[in-house]
Amino acid sequence: MILRRAQPWLGTLVEITAEGDDAATLVAASNRAFARIAAIHDAMSFQDAESELTRVNRGAQRDWTALSPDLAAVFAAALDFACASCGLFDPSIAGRLVASGHLPRHPGFPAHPLTGWQAIELDGDRVRYRAPLLVDLSGIAKGYAVDAALASLVEAGVAAATVNAGGDLARAGAAAVPVYARLPQNPGTSLRLAELANGAAATSADYFQPGHLCHPQTGDALCRASSVTVFAADCLHADALTKPVAADPARAPALLARYGAQAVRLDVHGAWIGDADGWRALPLEAAA
Repeated sequence: MILRRAQPWLGTLVEITAEGDDAATLVAASNRAFARIAAIHDAMSFQDAESELTRVNRGAQRDWTALSPDLAAVFAAALDFACASCGLFDPSIAGRLVASGHLPRHPGFPAHPLTGWQAIELDGDRVRYRAPLLVDLSGIAKGYAVDAALASLVEAGVAAATVNAGGDLARAGAAAVPVYARLPQNPGTSLRLAELANGAAATSADYFQPGHLCHPQTGDALCRASSVTVFAADCLHADALTKPVAADPARAPALLARYGAQAVRLDVHGAWIGDADGWRALPLEAAA
């Protein structure tokens, strides 16, 4: 049997599909998976004035601040991507987003935060900032939460499962599921990009939140009339890679090669698929 459930988390609607022989097992497994997502959401929400991340953003300005295991793992992954992308992925971009009004300015935050991931000093399960800055992990935390939920479902013994958080999707199971992306010039129309089994995909675009994606080094808006979908082994990598691919497509093949990933870019001129061998035109008929 197939169980489908959805709950609002991570700033979107998270849908879990679980397959197995026993309804009670599927319900219990999905409950645990949603609880895992809820805990990660609560810890890593920049919008929540009482979240763990908000507490860290206040405390790390002054001294070493302790991190929970989940937050420590995501900080470490974010800094790895920042280093690998030479700053095209930068979790300290929050300062720009606060200044533009896309993120809230909570009490205790620096008045004029800088952008510069190199000032984030991570030591295992503690962190401190060596400059006045703010960290937003939304560019990677959703992928981490999707992976954690899928792992919870697999550990519960479901035969196959899919977790989809507003386009950040991970799948475990022999049967493939389709991956869609909206047309940037017509978000009401979706294209079928690929079939996915035992892997993940994530899409970045500005269909519904113009200006929330920006280049960390220049502040220029990203994906104003385009989208980027990345296919990777897990959703954390797929989610994080969409940002540097969007910021600098010319440098994307090297990053995609490093993480064994592929990307699809859509814009008003057509579709392109990129990987370690570079970018190639992808006819829309083939993507549909």
